[in-house]
Amino acid sequence: WLAAIFKVHSHLSVAMGIMHPQMYAIGWHALINIWEDTSTEIREVLWVWPSVYSSLFLTVNQCLPYHLDKMGKLQWFDQLLTMGHYSNLDLVLPSLQLRLDYLPGTVVAFSSKILIHGVGEMDRDRACIAWYMQDKVHQAMNI
Repeated sequence: WLAAIFKVHSHLSVAMGIMHPQMYAIGWHALINIWEDTSTEIREVLWVWPSVYSSLFLTVNQCLPYHLDKMGKLQWFDQLLTMGHYSNLDLVLPSLQLRLDYLPGTVVAFSSKILIHGVGEMDRDRACIAWYMQDKVHQAMNI
């Protein structure tokens, strides 16, 4: 599965390098540390993980009530990619009074630790991949 989304990982990682160079550098540094200090099994996974993000979360056919995420730092961006065969879905950021069209193929990046966000019910199949960094990973490596 990771190999199948390799290009998506790569493109979003490059986009992060443009949007938030400091976050990109921190993520890249963490990947290098993991590579140098890990087993062969983990290195095999890293070959198909070309992302500066430490984690991803997949949701399928789920509405997400308004929430804040707690894993990263305030200044870090998550990236969300939505896909499927649905229509009429919005990503809602109530504190900004924004309701964004959330059509298949949409990518958004924002601090999910600062901005309350949610997605309602959809009329057909939908999946969302959320890429994010866990602060605990970087703390464990003293980054």
